[in-house]
Amino acid sequence: MKKGLFVCICILMGQWIFGQNLVQNPKSKAELNQWIEQHFSQKGIPPFSFVYNGTKSTDFIGKWQHEVKKIKSPDSNIEKAVHTYTDKQTGLVLECTLTRFNSFSAVEWDLKIKNAGKTDTPILESVHALDAILSDIGTTLHWSNGALASFDDFAPQEKQFSKQGDTLHLQPHGGRSSSTVLPFFNAVGQQGGVMMALGWTGEWATDFISVSGGLLFQTGMAETHLVLHPGEEIRTPKVLLLFYDGDQWCGQNLFRRFILAYHHPLVNGKPLAPPITWGVFGTTSADVHLYNIDKIIEHNLPVDYYWIDAGWYGKTGNWYVDAGDWGINRNLYPDGFKPISDKLEKSGRHLMVWFEPERVHKGTAWDTAHSQWLLNAGNFESSLLNIGNPETRKFVTDFISSKITEFGLTTGCYRQDFNIDPYEIWKSHDTPDRQGFTEAKYIEGLYSYWDALRSKYPGMIIDNCAGGGRRIDLETTGRATPFWRTDGPRDAVAHQCHSYGLMQWLPLSATSVDCEGDDYEFRSSLSSSLCINWLHSGDGAWKKFSDEFPFTWAQKALDQYIAIRDYYLDDYYPLSPYSTSRDVWMAWQLNSPEKGEGMVQAFRREQSICTAACVKLHGLQPNATYSLVDLDTNATQQMTGRYLMEKGLSVVITKQPGAAIITYKKLN
Repeated sequence: MKKGLFVCICILMGQWIFGQNLVQNPKSKAELNQWIEQHFSQKGIPPFSFVYNGTKSTDFIGKWQHEVKKIKSPDSNIEKAVHTYTDKQTGLVLECTLTRFNSFSAVEWDLKIKNAGKTDTPILESVHALDAILSDIGTTLHWSNGALASFDDFAPQEKQFSKQGDTLHLQPHGGRSSSTVLPFFNAVGQQGGVMMALGWTGEWATDFISVSGGLLFQTGMAETHLVLHPGEEIRTPKVLLLFYDGDQWCGQNLFRRFILAYHHPLVNGKPLAPPITWGVFGTTSADVHLYNIDKIIEHNLPVDYYWIDAGWYGKTGNWYVDAGDWGINRNLYPDGFKPISDKLEKSGRHLMVWFEPERVHKGTAWDTAHSQWLLNAGNFESSLLNIGNPETRKFVTDFISSKITEFGLTTGCYRQDFNIDPYEIWKSHDTPDRQGFTEAKYIEGLYSYWDALRSKYPGMIIDNCAGGGRRIDLETTGRATPFWRTDGPRDAVAHQCHSYGLMQWLPLSATSVDCEGDDYEFRSSLSSSLCINWLHSGDGAWKKFSDEFPFTWAQKALDQYIAIRDYYLDDYYPLSPYSTSRDVWMAWQLNSPEKGEGMVQAFRREQSICTAACVKLHGLQPNATYSLVDLDTNATQQMTGRYLMEKGLSVVITKQPGAAIITYKKLN
């Protein structure tokens, strides 16, 4: 009870930030310059490491031939260079492509490792794409849970490294990059910090170790112990480092901005505008789809993509076991999907269809016809279609391309799911002296597959599901968006908590909105994109709209969402502690310092006795006056930025549970 009463008085969170400019400054730029000089000059020690023929690379890499080739970039804020390290004795070549982003004091790289010799290499093992000291002892590391279909998905985590010998090991476990833990990290020191992110859609592993010189970061594939045959090549995870000054939220928001600037999916060459989708399970018949689409059009609901999920294919009617039988169920869709996509396109909307081509269930058509392309293990009911094999990858690219054309998805959305943990399957197909090879080629194949589809269909977008948010990383974010970020509880408090944690890292995501007519549930599910599951929530065939459906409420709610949607791409600040309890408030702020505007979202949960809370805002100009509007009452008030940041904004919610949205705009 005392905790709840405290929240009624004031919610306190973090440090005040008085209009701090979230761009690089001389200190972070100098730190990046020093870091690149330390690791990539001719006398530098590379920030990666490996063990080769039993010896760690730091003992010999300085003796290898090191060549640098600069690459011209059309973006004046980007500098590119390829650093090549060659062992003339065995023919092993490491090619490190280094990309520097000057406007963010950020740098990315990955390694290509090739056997250019005429015989097998010695054993190459313990390959770390990053192996360097990046912070001081005393650093606080922030990260978040991954997606495990739980209430605690994306929950914030932290650990302080206060003394030598402190360690932390993080790994997704299972082969999907954001299962268990997100591959994004923020190491906060005394006067700034460094963001680190990984691009590897498989099994990575990261260790943080306090050593005498500071905090050591080591990251790479979870296991590498292999020889490379002549001509073979693998790549490592991509690594991003972003140096910043200020507190944790300066780093988090610079990272969000960086993702939007350089890892944002494109549609016809332009950044993806987060869409509103309408999700329907695939076992719904075509006549119901067409009827409901007519109603959506008639009532002018602003739906961008009509989403047909799993279950539209196969012979058994079980979406999971039919993966691998990709013929349309003609009992449900006698004329296929084209009548549906044509109706949508005519109204300015598009079709979105679910696929899961990588998983092939036993006994399906692909299992029988393409067994030579499958990876399997004895205890798995499903196999993997080995997209690391170029022949297999061409087959699946051609097949899915034919479906994209047939279904009318060239300007729609290709939704790709992945409901299997592949790590043990990959490992089972590697001999003891080839551990890591199958995974490396498979992940390269996934990127090539998606890139081929994106190149062929520039007007189409890709939804990255993977069992609900389990393949979120630096490589996937620029190719696809998690429009179903978790298979976790369909619960308002859970959705609030998931947004709280994930928005710290990524601007783009979506979750389900399940209860028509419920403002609290609707607002609890809002993020940069939106997946509507009204009429029916969960698996199973949908019904037609009833005469009682609240279309007036739906139009008002969606119009209100559209009016505030762009704020979800702005800077994010939590205004309350993270909590799953139902007797507290949760609140956050989204702020655009460039436009001088933003919004506050607050939630009074169902067991909270508090009718009001005070939240201190961030990122405002102290001497500016802001006009604030409550979207429920239309009540307006004016306050200075200094007052809002020092004294705070009082938010009143009389409903239990209830949700408030307050927008603000700078007047002078």
